[in-house]
Amino acid sequence: MRSGQVSETPALGEKFRMEQGLEIGRRARKIYPEGVLIDDPDLASASKKTKGLMGDSSISTIFEGTFLVNNFVAKADILKRKNDDSWHMIEVKSSVIDKAEFIDDMAYTTMVIDSSGSNISNISLMLVSKDFRLGMKNKALFVEIDHTEEVQDRVEKFKPFWEPVEKITRMPEKPEPKLCFECRGCGLFKECLGRDIENHIFDIPRLSQSKFDKLTESGINCIEDIPDEFSLTQNQDRVKNCVKSKKPFIRNELKNELGRISWPASFLDFETVMTAMPLYPDIAPYTQIPTQYSIHKCSEPGHIIDHLHYLADPSKDCRREIAEHLITYLKGEGSIIAYSDFEKRIIANLGSTFPDLSEELNLLINRLVDLNAIVRKNFYHPEFHGSTSIKTVLPILVPDISYDELKIADGDSASAAFAYLALGKYENTEVESVRSCLLEYCKQDTLAEVRLHQRLCECI
Repeated sequence: MRSGQVSETPALGEKFRMEQGLEIGRRARKIYPEGVLIDDPDLASASKKTKGLMGDSSISTIFEGTFLVNNFVAKADILKRKNDDSWHMIEVKSSVIDKAEFIDDMAYTTMVIDSSGSNISNISLMLVSKDFRLGMKNKALFVEIDHTEEVQDRVEKFKPFWEPVEKITRMPEKPEPKLCFECRGCGLFKECLGRDIENHIFDIPRLSQSKFDKLTESGINCIEDIPDEFSLTQNQDRVKNCVKSKKPFIRNELKNELGRISWPASFLDFETVMTAMPLYPDIAPYTQIPTQYSIHKCSEPGHIIDHLHYLADPSKDCRREIAEHLITYLKGEGSIIAYSDFEKRIIANLGSTFPDLSEELNLLINRLVDLNAIVRKNFYHPEFHGSTSIKTVLPILVPDISYDELKIADGDSASAAFAYLALGKYENTEVESVRSCLLEYCKQDTLAEVRLHQRLCECI
């Protein structure tokens, strides 16, 4: 629920994702036992070794082939010799989805290799197969897709940028950054061009390229400077007016929507795990598995009458057990409140997995109330900066609820911690402590929902 912080030491969730990627890479290499791995950390040395191996006709496969051309460097996951003059490049990704961004990655690598004097004639993408199950051989873990034509077309589009980019990288001082629409998705924006602007136009929800262009062409970067006559959608105009007035927007319908909640109400939050290598038999890669939940029951806004929780045994697939416990704990009447549609999707997936429980699980779905949807339609605070996620809303409306003292303080870390438990990565003396931290984190999530709902009721 908290926003990530930039740190030299990767957070637990990020560390686990990196380890998964490395594991997928290792398993891909095992498919080609004849391959030679270049693991020299020095780029110049690795590049020299790559060139030597490519010139040795007895070498058929190279892993992590390194190419250094002027200020450009690229590494190829797998290079397979086609003949003396050409190679087949294979890019390995720990994903089950063929994404457009992968074409860009492969095009850059191909362009650098071509510029080094080597010839890439075939280009493939190796993805994780949804059909893989534990116990299968490494080859079954992957599906290979030929992208030669698409990548070569993208290389031609990249080539005109080679010289300008190289010229920039050779400059003694970095050039001044220029605001563009793509800056909106950059993780460094707040430390770069957005550093000294509290209410940037990027805080306008669903800001289009055309509206961005019109604003920046007029020299407008701050929401406060947007003219009243500038065309915005109703939701965008609401954000602008809140920022300018420095007062929250509360739609009259908020009272009615909160009034539809029936009591006693249960505040629900799930945590899940989703791994490239399945943790349990008969589960596909990247299957989202619920691992725990927390339920705070309230007789009225802010009045807690019970707290229930569940944490799965990490040594086995507990999805049926978690579904049965959920049905038992939530049976009866009253709304079930969550802060997204995530809980709805998890319960629906449990119903699909266990058809004999689907009727009872569907009854729970019918009682679900998405508090985030209510906030998004009916409430906006000038400090939301275009977002109604709970990590944004909570510190503003309920500042005394904090995750700072928790050892596990975000969903990514909770997911990674459970995966490490399932993989036996913790010492026996650590297991109970980790379990306690997971329970404490999930409990804090539903307590936050209780308090946030209470605060919204106070606002009306």
